[in-house]
Amino acid sequence: MKAAIPKQFLLLEGRPVLMHTVERFSTFDPLISIIVVLPAEHHALWRQLCAEHSFGVSHTVVAGGEERFHSVKAGLGQVAAEMKWSARKQAVPGDGSTAGREAVPGEGSAAGPDAVRGDGPTGAGVNEIRCAYETLIAIHDGVRPLVSNDTIWRCFADAEEFGNAVPFIEPADSVRVLDGDDSRPVHRNTVRLIQTPQVFRGSVIINAYDREFDASFTDDATVAEADGIKIHLTHGNRENLKITTPEDLAVAATLAPLLRQ
Repeated sequence: MKAAIPKQFLLLEGRPVLMHTVERFSTFDPLISIIVVLPAEHHALWRQLCAEHSFGVSHTVVAGGEERFHSVKAGLGQVAAEMKWSARKQAVPGDGSTAGREAVPGEGSAAGPDAVRGDGPTGAGVNEIRCAYETLIAIHDGVRPLVSNDTIWRCFADAEEFGNAVPFIEPADSVRVLDGDDSRPVHRNTVRLIQTPQVFRGSVIINAYDREFDASFTDDATVAEADGIKIHLTHGNRENLKITTPEDLAVAATLAPLLRQ
């Protein structure tokens, strides 16, 4: 992006991109609490921006890791901790519950919804937002501020039915695959462009991340697949672009008003 500040803090309609993304989820369901995962060195700047823009969406900030994988893992650890704490608080001796028992994500514990955002390596500008909705956890790029309510709803609904949901759009252009110095065409009907939020049952994705980092992990779906999980694809929305270039930011500025209509 060649900007002086991380791209998630660049202004879209006068406010940082990340604020728009967080609000997409808080608008979808005001009960979703949000955990923002950022490099430790960006925490002070984020607090400053929140104060300057009177950003009132409640959230927790967690330190990210060296790679996107490590940041996701840090966010999931926070979600798991909050789910266990919520279950412990609700366990009352004598009411038939098991007081002091640590709830296991996915067991139907009465944990409140949580959301998480993660960052990749410092300077890489990879940002995610993750939401745990009851026993579901969604992982979303913080620089995708134009995800639609319909896409969020489909991802949660499909994950409830199939165990996970990964949104996609179909490519509009012709597609070729590089093969050394050559290339070959691939029918675009066989290709899908993957987006976020990627939603999983809590126990599934937390267990999947209980492994060492591998460079082949490009998103949360690939981590889940490494744990033997079959991925279910669902429709995303074409406006849900990932802001990585100045041109992307300009396009997002044009599309943002349309998404509110």
